[in-house]
Amino acid sequence: MVMDSTKRARKAAALRGFPPHGLILGGLSETVRLAKGSWIEAPSAVQARIVNGAYLRVGAFCNLNGGTLNNIVVGRYASIASGVVTGTHEHPTDWLTTSRAAYYPELYGWDKLAAGAEAPSVHSRKAYYPESCPITTLGPDVWIGQGAFIKSGVSIGAGAIIGARATVVKDVPPYAIVVGTPGRVLRLRFPEPVVERLLRVQWWQYSIYDLFDAPMDDITRALDVIEDHVSSGRLAPFEGLVLRDEELTDLPAALARLEERPLALAN
Repeated sequence: MVMDSTKRARKAAALRGFPPHGLILGGLSETVRLAKGSWIEAPSAVQARIVNGAYLRVGAFCNLNGGTLNNIVVGRYASIASGVVTGTHEHPTDWLTTSRAAYYPELYGWDKLAAGAEAPSVHSRKAYYPESCPITTLGPDVWIGQGAFIKSGVSIGAGAIIGARATVVKDVPPYAIVVGTPGRVLRLRFPEPVVERLLRVQWWQYSIYDLFDAPMDDITRALDVIEDHVSSGRLAPFEGLVLRDEELTDLPAALARLEERPLALAN
């Protein structure tokens, strides 16, 4: 499915209107549709190219700067550098062929071209391959370094860091630093008691702009302050405006909704 020139122009104009509302959505410039259930929570920046038809969920305060994303759930405060690739299609290794045409006959319209009137019969006889493009999950506060490759279906725990050019083919525990090809855990960002505390506090429930009483450069004191603010009722969970799949594929309508409810009034 390709956008005509009129729709492309309307979409480009709408994209220019989002930054004042806390959303940068350049990665959706060529995306015609998203899978049902997709959404983006404001504010966030999605500059990475989003594959057409992808299942996409992005939490608030994310900076997805570049690369290609497909079938992915991204927690709040995540960062993705340029050149990162996630959500590539898997291929069957124990079938007659590794070609996607075996389980996706409509690939590039080849079913109609090669099978003609028999195309419906081909579809009725195809085998199901559920592992084609499983959903990849990035927890909150994950940082993916430049040029990293994340295998489809991998889960990366909260606070983890994936080093530049790393190849991640299996799940990553929270707050781990992963480097190399294949990726290996170099160490944890913090001692285990601190990691346990971070996972218990779940600071990403809140707007970071409500957390500046906490010294960001001292993790123990920061957690002390956040825990005190939570127990005293001084912190309330952040609830950003959520744009859902039907709005994200009709950006002019989504922009109109944002103008009715500015971010400052969203929480």
